[in-house]
Parts: sequence; structure tokens; C-alpha cells
Amino acid sequence: MTNQSDRQADARSSTGTSLTYEGDSLAYFDSQSVPAGDYNGRLLAWINQALGTSYTEINGAKTALAIAGGAPTWDGLGLLGGAGGPPNFMSFSEDVTKFNFLTGGTGAAIPHVFSNGSTLTVGTKQALPDIPGGEVGKGFTCTGLCQDPDSTDIWVGNFGNSRGSGGTSTPISIVRLSADGSTLVSQAAAAEAVGGLQGVAFVTSSSPSLRCLAYVDGSSSKICFVNRDGSVPRAAMSTSFVPNALTWDDTRQALWVGDANSGDVWLITLAGVVIGAADFNGWGGPLDHLCVDTSRGTAGYLWTTSGANGSPGILIAWDIAKDQIVDRFLLDSAKAVEGLLVSGTSLKVVTDGYYHFSGSPPNTSAPFNVNELQTYTLAASLTQWRYARVYKSGEVTGPAVASGRRPYHLILDRGDGDTSADFCIVTRDADASINGLVANMAWSGKPFDPAGTANLGFRLLSGTMANKVFTGSSYTRNTFSATFASGANNTQLGTRGTFTPDRAVNVVGTALAVNLGSAAVPYKPRLGA
Repeated sequence: MTNQSDRQADARSSTGTSLTYEGDSLAYFDSQSVPAGDYNGRLLAWINQALGTSYTEINGAKTALAIAGGAPTWDGLGLLGGAGGPPNFMSFSEDVTKFNFLTGGTGAAIPHVFSNGSTLTVGTKQALPDIPGGEVGKGFTCTGLCQDPDSTDIWVGNFGNSRGSGGTSTPISIVRLSADGSTLVSQAAAAEAVGGLQGVAFVTSSSPSLRCLAYVDGSSSKICFVNRDGSVPRAAMSTSFVPNALTWDDTRQALWVGDANSGDVWLITLAGVVIGAADFNGWGGPLDHLCVDTSRGTAGYLWTTSGANGSPGILIAWDIAKDQIVDRFLLDSAKAVEGLLVSGTSLKVVTDGYYHFSGSPPNTSAPFNVNELQTYTLAASLTQWRYARVYKSGEVTGPAVASGRRPYHLILDRGDGDTSADFCIVTRDADASINGLVANMAWSGKPFDPAGTANLGFRLLSGTMANKVFTGSSYTRNTFSATFASGANNTQLGTRGTFTPDRAVNVVGTALAVNLGSAAVPYKPRLGA
């Protein structure tokens, strides 16, 4: 049994022709930029092009194409493009971690790695009050901080153990304190926490109706819920990762949840559906705690803390609407920061320095080896920190060419220079097998601001960068064709003076591809090597 008629129909669907089987096939080869010749010669050339092989004998080549297309023999192959069309010579075609930076001139002065910002000086310090059963005069080991929505009181997580080595243990709980942290009001037992409590939040959900505390169990992949009186209002919510940082976003009616093992932060509804994200990987993370401040930006800021014990805590401001870091700071006296509250210019943090003064290093030494609430003052307006970065986009769903996978966000800044020596470029190497060949580079993207226009340079390592224009809210696939320099297979995306007009480029996209033959081929993902 042969599937020749199916292969012919597949060829016709691509070319719009209605010829003989051989005629439709030749038209298909034309569309794939296969060199002229007789049918068998062109078929052999196309198979080698599609598979990246160098067969010299037609029957072996046909069998190889069939197997690549999921059929045991050529007669069983139903689609002429069953191997996915011409191969994508770009490995890890959607992996943001595979890019390298190339900068020069004024672009070299724009950082593309995380660095600490200016230092904030503590305003006030308040020792945390003792809780029943704890060490006298030491307060309690705080972890997590949130505002009570119906009063000025705050809620602070109680880890349970008073020291990293030795000390006393108390039931794990969430402690209600006065606004200044000086007075114990009550406790809500965190009965479902089996491995030590981490982040805490206060949920004010309208649908489903829920008004309670939420907390992270430190040894499992779940978020638990508890009422002020210690009763449990609903079942715990499982996550696909081990969570740590936690805060409630009342505008979006969802929880921001930080991955304990990375800088990923996910926006998750109470039904467990991921509706957004923020990527801090390598940029101040893994993160300890989170807080939403609705007073800043057009859609609020997501504030987060991190840092090693014994060192000033790291504070980061993330603009939710812009999907990027605004600025970052050091907290001079928070040497074991374990929770934050931000509202306008007011910052409160708790630090559990007493817990970390002993046990495994790094340790917190005097005078920072205490459990206390600290206050700091933030500027009313923050200046955008200029940087370049490639990271996972806050969008959960990518363009159609990437089959719905998550895209990445490119912020590329060449500084204020406009000569050819001023550039900020990200590079990737295609397969070495296409060194020195004529190739087509393709990338699908859109400007981060749908009302704007983004100019992004495309280049194969041939000496010339071509400007590509992206507009609107939909993804556009742009291509660029050139001959790789002899022995080269490097592709580049970026901004460079005299070649691209935008000094700073802010785009979202994915589906990087390098093909031989026609540039207008369907995207074929290579998620691995």
C-alpha cells in the first residue's frame, strides 16, 4: 500500500498547484529553494536539506525521511513534509539561557548582569515580643509578613525553632502584632505546616469568597490556609514546585508564589491556574519574600527581598505592567531579612538575626543577631535602572509559531551612542554543519508596548546587520538571509548604531530558527540539542 496520493495532496496544499504527482512535487521543491534538476536528483537534494544529511543514494534517503516522519517506509509516508520541513539548525530554539551578550562602545556601560543598588538606612528598630513557650527576651523566629486588611495590625510567621542550633521550639503559627511590632495580639496555629513555615499572605478573595491567612509549608509543594482563630477554611493548594515567597494580589485576585529553588515567581489563582509570572532568575534570587504595592506604576509594583545571612538584605522593585525591574537597594541593618510590607514610601521588614547567629554559616553577628521589625523610607519616585537582559516573559502563552510555549523578554540597550561601535547584541550559535552557507534566520516577536514600534537588528555573522520592524500586539515573524562568514554560524539579535534607530529595544518573542532553503518555512522547534 502506498500513500503517494496523500503526499501529492500535501504538496498541493503548500504550492496551490494541480499537476501530476511529479509536477506537484517539483513545484514543492521550487518552494523550498531546491536547485534545478531532474525529479530524483531534486528529491535527493530536498531530503538532504530537510534532514541535514548528505545521502548520495535515493532509496536510503527516502527511508530516512520516512522514519523521521514517523513511517517505517517511503510508501507509508503520508506527508511530503512529514519530517517537519527543512530542519531548524538552531538548538534550544526557545531557551533564554542559551544567549550570550556582545556589547561595545556606550553599550558596554549598560549592565547585563545583576548588581546591588544604593543602600537604604534603617529608620526605626523594634524588638519582636516574646510568645508563650519561647526564649525569654528573644521574641520569635519571624518568617513572612503581611497586613491585616481590617485593622492596622500585622501578621508575622513564626517558624517554630528559636535558633539554628539548639534553642527552644514552639508550635508553628502566624502571630498577630500591633502595627509597630511591639505588642502580641494573638496567634493562629499553622497546623498543616510540617517543615517550618515560610511566606505568609492575607487572602481577600471575592470569588470564591475567602478571607483568611495563607502560608507556605516549608517542606512540601503546597500553600495552606488558616483563619484568624486557627480554623482551616479550605484545603491546601498544591503547586508543581516547592514554594517559598508568598503574597496576595487583590487587584488580580491571585497569589504571587516564589519558587524556593529559582527566581521564578508565578501568579496563581485560588483554583491553581497560572495566569502570570515574573522572572528573577540570577537577578537577586532565589527570593525570600514578596509584597504588592498598588500605589506605584500603572498596575502596581511587586517588591521582593533576598540575600545571604550576615549581609545587607537585597530589596528589588518590579513593575508589574512593564514586566521588569525598576530599581534595587541594600537594607543596611536587615542582615537576615524575612518579610516585607511596602506602601508608598513606607517599608517595613522583619529580620530573624537571632535564629541565624548560630548553626550553619553564613551567620548574623551582633548587633544584627536579633529578631526585630525595622522601618525604612523609600523615595516617592524611583528612576528606572538601565540594564540589558534576556529572560522569560511574564506572558504565559507564546505566539502560535511556538505552539503556545512561553516566550521571552528582550531588553537591549546600547546606551546613548549612535556609531557602529555602540551596540548591545545577544548571540546564539547555529549548528556547525552550516558554517559558511547561505542561511535564513527567523524570529517571531512584537514590541512590549503594543502601541509602539520596536526596531530590532538581525545579523548572521557576515558583517551586516539588517533592521527589522515590529509593531502592534500580535507576533510577527521576520526573516533575514545571508551567507555565514567562512567557518562561522553565529546569529545575532540586537541594537547597533548606524544600523538600527532604537538605542533601547524592548520586545517579546521566541521561535528562533535558522534554515537552509526558503525563508518562508514553518517553524520547527528544537527544544533540546
